[in-house]
Amino acid sequence: MEILGFLGIGLGALLFLIGWIWLIVIGFKEGGPLWGILIIFFSWLAGIIFCFMKKTGWIPLALMLVGIFFYAVGAIPLIINMMDSAGGAPF
Repeated sequence: MEILGFLGIGLGALLFLIGWIWLIVIGFKEGGPLWGILIIFFSWLAGIIFCFMKKTGWIPLALMLVGIFFYAVGAIPLIINMMDSAGGAPF
């Protein structure tokens, strides 16, 4: 189970990183330096605002959101394993 968790986290982080870099490039090209810097510092939040205002960059933003999903799903088995090894749930 832990292997699947680590694979999910790794895949999610890789997808997020690829989408983030792609969106930064689009932000600098389409929106100028301000949008590029905003996307660097506020990644997905600035990306959502950028996509709605400039009507571009939806594919890298979707890739980032899919990466977040895989990361979260991959973390679930690891959290369950940690709770089991710690003696179970506190409630």
